[in-house]
Amino acid sequence: MTSSFGKALGELILRKRRVLGLTQTQLAEDAFGSSGKVRRISELENGLVSNPHLKTIDPLIVYLEITGEELDECARNGSYQPNPALDLAFKEASGLIRKLAQKFDHDNPEASLEELNSYLGEKAAEFVRLRDKISNLEAVSSEIEELRSTAITALQTGEYADVDEILEKAEELHQQEKTLAEVNKQAEVRALRGDAKLIAGDFEASYAHYRKAAMFFLPFDKEVAIELLQNLGKRIYEAARRSYDVDFEVAERLLKDALEISDPAEFPNFVAGICYRISLVQRNRAEAMSAREKASLLREAEGFARSAVKHLTGPEFAYEKISAQISLANILLDRGRIKGDSETIEQVIALYRSARDSSLALNEHRELLCHVYNGLGSSLLLAEEFGETLDLAALEEAQKAFWKAIEISERFGDVEAWGGGNFNLGNVVLRIAYLNEGQEEVYFLARLRAISCFQNAIEAYSEASFPNQFAEAHLCLGDVLFEHGLYAENDARKEFNFMRAIASFEKASEWITKERDVQRWGYMQCRLGGIFGNHSRIAEPEVAQSDIQHAIEFFENGLSAYREVGFSEGVTSCEANITKLKDELFEE
Repeated sequence: MTSSFGKALGELILRKRRVLGLTQTQLAEDAFGSSGKVRRISELENGLVSNPHLKTIDPLIVYLEITGEELDECARNGSYQPNPALDLAFKEASGLIRKLAQKFDHDNPEASLEELNSYLGEKAAEFVRLRDKISNLEAVSSEIEELRSTAITALQTGEYADVDEILEKAEELHQQEKTLAEVNKQAEVRALRGDAKLIAGDFEASYAHYRKAAMFFLPFDKEVAIELLQNLGKRIYEAARRSYDVDFEVAERLLKDALEISDPAEFPNFVAGICYRISLVQRNRAEAMSAREKASLLREAEGFARSAVKHLTGPEFAYEKISAQISLANILLDRGRIKGDSETIEQVIALYRSARDSSLALNEHRELLCHVYNGLGSSLLLAEEFGETLDLAALEEAQKAFWKAIEISERFGDVEAWGGGNFNLGNVVLRIAYLNEGQEEVYFLARLRAISCFQNAIEAYSEASFPNQFAEAHLCLGDVLFEHGLYAENDARKEFNFMRAIASFEKASEWITKERDVQRWGYMQCRLGGIFGNHSRIAEPEVAQSDIQHAIEFFENGLSAYREVGFSEGVTSCEANITKLKDELFEE
């Protein structure tokens, strides 16, 4: 029995193609009308798409004359998992889904079918939520009831401009009444317009609609306006953390609007909460920036986090204060990492220890401790890196902190913190193991522990929800698998671990691209070059030559990247490896 529906279907497609005597390229041209879809066929045939939605590969099913009975057999053998939201979206809004698929393929030409399915699944869920919200609009008149039906029809066909225009008309009808109840309906419609623009990727228009929704309340109830801006900012922040295509800046601008109309004397709790949220948003937004822009935004984020800590006084705000302290410490940790400033890192360690002691002393809010321990361990690890001499005590304290983070996150069901704890533990275990590199069995077991930790992190960080963390875990897993292969006891184990390392680096490269982070992309190219270079030494002669050629190509990619960022040590290393490999190729 096959392990997944996708694998069973892929095997069926492979059999059908071979019966017809077609290459993958010919099948792509005949079924899809383009050879550009050959990668999709390869992914299916190799079982890399675990649960494809049939509508996304309908041309293949039609061309290969795959019957309903054959699909049912694949579903039975592969434990098919339907996606109700995507099924509903294809049924009710096939035009919308097709437009979104075309847009995704245009914007992401190298994306896999698994990524397309994940993207369409998210958009289908958003469609269902937005359709339900529009359906639930209170129809205070026959005109609004008619507009509501028209808006749903426009949404189903992907006509976002029409959705906005129709909802605008509905909003104008609501404006005829100026009671607070009517303002609430009016704000709901305007917020829905913001949702529609956010899905369409028009962030400027979505911000304008969201802000207007909150401002409707300002003449009537300032507190309600502030609270709505906060809630909208929080919701969009959470969406941005789990999406490829939502802008953190929309959340930041809404929260700053809330801050602008808040009086610290009148609304101290609101002000503290808003400052805390802004610090979170800015720290996440800084991730995609250049070093100089990142440092500037982190300084601003630090100011907001300190303001949050300042305004949160009294035992009733202990949870919020510890959360703000964690945010401040995380921001300072990022700043210290950029500047290489050991004094800042010492300040961070003190903040984490203070937050830990506060929580332990109160004997409550223990769920926050997993974040505190993760941060404490990370800062100790960074401090050890910056130190002139090895600090084994700091490494061992960091290791204990990560174990505590894992233990507490398991107790409270915090998957994200659990993934972070495992990722961090994998790194510190390796760091300590390097000290025992001469003790073969100790170093071997440490690598096994690190591999397990990074795999745990990958399982916790889904690719769709946490693409950056998912990629980082794969990068680290690739590193340790490469190392594991170098130390393997025989050629078979070497090759096994080298192939696993290649798969992890390739997965990491899907997110850590040359455009996003040229230096880290260059690093992975060099690691791939190292794998192929080392594999050539255990391969048959004809394979060895191909390996060396691949290794040279990867090192040349790394050399180009390092030259682009001015990393002289990397340039020198790449040049030396390329020269050595060319000599080996000539000798062969």
